[in-house]
Amino acid sequence: MTQTISYNDTNVATNEEEKNGKLVKGMVLGAVVGGALAMLDSNTRQKVASNTRTMKDSTMDMVGQVKNDPSGVKNDLQDRLKSASSVLKEAINDAQNLYEKVNGDIVEQVNQVKDESNEILSSAKDATSDLKEIGGKVKEAGEEVMDENSTQSSSNTTSGSTTNNSTNTSTNNNDSKIPGQLG
Repeated sequence: MTQTISYNDTNVATNEEEKNGKLVKGMVLGAVVGGALAMLDSNTRQKVASNTRTMKDSTMDMVGQVKNDPSGVKNDLQDRLKSASSVLKEAINDAQNLYEKVNGDIVEQVNQVKDESNEILSSAKDATSDLKEIGGKVKEAGEEVMDENSTQSSSNTTSGSTTNNSTNTSTNNNDSKIPGQLG
């Protein structure tokens, strides 16, 4: 058996509003307590009082100017905004020019360095293969020299033993003859 549980949407919304209301109340209360604790310091009280007076004076001056010459204040603000806007546009143009310069020059140089490194790497690989080929030829030449030396050594050894045999034979023949005998 399955039970169906229905939630009342108004209760859920009310609970969220209560939670949000408690959060806001807690934040406001924390700010008030923090501000009150900060006011215990005499330097902070003096700075707050000074800043409040300055803000009040500048606000009163602005209100007085607006009362006396509303269109003049409006025109003045518009001129300031136009001036700030033109300075901002110049800064944006300068930033775009710098971006294009950096993109154009530096990216081009990076690509050029990349291409040159690829060429250097390719040249190094070619040189490596050439060195291997040269090494193979040197090895082959060394083997041929070694083969010629061994062939010459074996023929010298063979001819040397033949010479020794004939010498030995003649020596043996002389040894078998007794002096004074003929034949």
